[in-house]
Amino acid sequence: MVKCNDCGYDNDLNASYCENCGKKINGFSNGNYDVEKTETGFSNLTKVLIAVCIVLIVGVGITAGYLIKNNQQTPAVAVNGSNSNSTGTPVSKADGFPVSEAPNLGYQIMKNNGTISSVTYNGVTLDKNQCLYILAKAVVMLNAGQTGNIPINSYGSAANPAGTVTSATIIKSDYVDIASRTVTWMDNYKNAPNYVGITNPGQPDLSPDTTLNMFAKVLSDYKATGQLPSSVSIP
Repeated sequence: MVKCNDCGYDNDLNASYCENCGKKINGFSNGNYDVEKTETGFSNLTKVLIAVCIVLIVGVGITAGYLIKNNQQTPAVAVNGSNSNSTGTPVSKADGFPVSEAPNLGYQIMKNNGTISSVTYNGVTLDKNQCLYILAKAVVMLNAGQTGNIPINSYGSAANPAGTVTSATIIKSDYVDIASRTVTWMDNYKNAPNYVGITNPGQPDLSPDTTLNMFAKVLSDYKATGQLPSSVSIP
């Protein structure tokens, strides 16, 4: 017998509705167990699990994208002078970096948007700070018509890199002056500057990465034309 929860009447075991009051008997439907509530509970649980999975997948995707982006921003670049239009001049830490090779170094850095962790050039590995110094010194030397080698020294990273200018066109006299000030700073303090001003030395205009990218563009143009450009645009 199945008792009706509403009126208390004892109904037949296979009754779907109460024979006394006509109400549906909870737990049975057409002689079978009514699983509506169980199905509803399972459906809600499924929705929760699906939502959790979606959140996890999105989180993993964002994390992977961030890591990939970072990896793309600071690659380690390998350059073999024999297949990169190098002049063939030997490069060594003892003898220094030939200024004649600097335009090609700048070109290789520019191909990576000016943001690299290191460059292995003709077997010599240079970190980002060394590249900044070499390119800055090369701009100064090429502007003065000088030849020779640029010393390969060790420099610390900028302690608090900053820069408010992300887009600008900088004329030749200004970027040559920026290069000269960068070289002087790194010679004196043995680390990359936190920023450089375009016309005012104390102004936080260009970050170290932006400055490196600018010099790379200048020297890439020199590589193509044999002359320093009249201006350079950033980024």
